[in-house]
Order: sequence, then structure tokens, then C-alpha cells
Amino acid sequence: MRDYVKSKDFHRHMRSLLVARFQELGWQSQAAGKCSFVQGRRVFWLQVSQYSNSLTGGKFTLNLSGGVGAAGDTRILRHLEEADRAIGKALEEHIIARLPRPVPDPDVEVVGDDGGPVMVKLGDLAKANPRQWDGPSDVWLPYFSKSDLDDWAAFLLPRLDRLTRPSTPEIIDPMTWARRFDHLTALFRRR
Repeated sequence: MRDYVKSKDFHRHMRSLLVARFQELGWQSQAAGKCSFVQGRRVFWLQVSQYSNSLTGGKFTLNLSGGVGAAGDTRILRHLEEADRAIGKALEEHIIARLPRPVPDPDVEVVGDDGGPVMVKLGDLAKANPRQWDGPSDVWLPYFSKSDLDDWAAFLLPRLDRLTRPSTPEIIDPMTWARRFDHLTALFRRR
């Protein structure tokens, strides 16, 4: 029987899987207890769904906030490329198929693709939100055991550089824009 990973152990295990890659990318690990990293004013963290439990397992997503031009928290899995989405969907189906199921297969309430509650058989969890992997949408990654987390880490590690790369407004020095604006206003003052 596979053991369900509780939130505290989830963060500890995912931190151990991701910390080396984040350090390679120039991020620093934040305080113990959560899987989060910081780079300048930018913060990356994993968020576990409040609806996680030992019957249906858990779900988590990736968040990135901070930096110039960032508008609040950003779910970065929205930015997966189409090929990544196909791989992620296949991995999700594989992980859900491994969920331990009591007999008979129980009905469970989950959040459906419209945001409302949906009753589905435990074995049909992947069907509860079938458009999750259609881009761009809010993607939550299911897990039950540490082996599921290992699989998600293997999926995420080669994509972290692209997913956490600053957007153009964050790359450009704000002083550059101030100098450009001063130059432009000086042109109008001369007339």
C-alpha cells in the first residue's frame, strides 16, 4: 500500500528534489517548512490544494510573484507549451491510475472545470476537469505518494528555467525607461 504524502512531507520532499536546480538558476531557498525560493524580489512557491486528502490524494500548483510589472500572484503552469501539456496530461492520467482505490469505487466531490463541485468516481478523477491541460488554464498536478512527486519533479525540472524566466518588463532596468522618458520630455521643452 502506498502512503499518502501529507502537506508538511510534501514540501520537504519537493524541496529536496528542486533545490539544486533552483540554485543552478540563481535562486535561494527560503525558510524551512515550505518549498519556496527567492531571486531578488521574485518569489516561487508550491501551493497544495486545500481539498487534498488521503482518499483522493492531493494536487499542487506552481506560483511565481514579485518583480517589476508583476500583477499579483501568477500560476506559471498556464505558460506550458503545447507539447509540455500533452506530456503532463499523460503523466496525470498515469498517476491517477495508480491511486489506491477501495472497492466499490466511491463517489468523491471535486472541483470541476467550471469551478463548481462535481461528483465523480475516484477512478474517474482525470475526467473531472478534462480541459485542465488545454492552454492556457490553471493546472493542478495530482499526487498521492512520494513516487508521484518524483514523477512530477522529473517533468518540471527541465522546464523550470523557461517557466521562471523573467518577462520582458522584469528584465528591463526601470532607470532605462526613466532616462528615455526624460529624453522625450526634453524634446518637447525645447520647442
